[in-house]
Amino acid sequence: MFDIKRWFAARQRRRPDDDVGCAAVALDEGRPEEALAALDKALAGDLTPERRAFGLNKRGVALIALGRRDDARAAFTEALAAVERCAPPLVNLGNLLLEDGDVEGAIESYRAAIRADESYPMAYLNLGVALKRAGRRAEAVRSLRTGHRLEMRRPP
Repeated sequence: MFDIKRWFAARQRRRPDDDVGCAAVALDEGRPEEALAALDKALAGDLTPERRAFGLNKRGVALIALGRRDDARAAFTEALAAVERCAPPLVNLGNLLLEDGDVEGAIESYRAAIRADESYPMAYLNLGVALKRAGRRAEAVRSLRTGHRLEMRRPP
């Protein structure tokens, strides 16, 4: 559900001053080419493992937006090499698996994301979608409810 207050609050935030943060904003605003250029510049530098994983995950998202799925998969895998238990790239890998028709593989990827971060709503929401596709409706409903509850608790 669209939350106008959250949208407006996000628009009022101060713009980041590093390349990774600027790339994330460019992605949010629908400019994947600009995001990819900023991420390539940032990833060439010296980043902490966590910031590198964040940047590589965003790079994968930009690559998906540009239709480069194989390159995106490589970026998500590289993000996990930087930080093994990182929920966002695990969810994004699950999304690729689900789109490819590998429902059980996607379910396992989403469950791995939940093990990495039990408070990451997208893992539960996407797990719910995959479980529903697998015909496991009761599990799907529980996962979707958990994801929705966690999403509502997140600050804007």
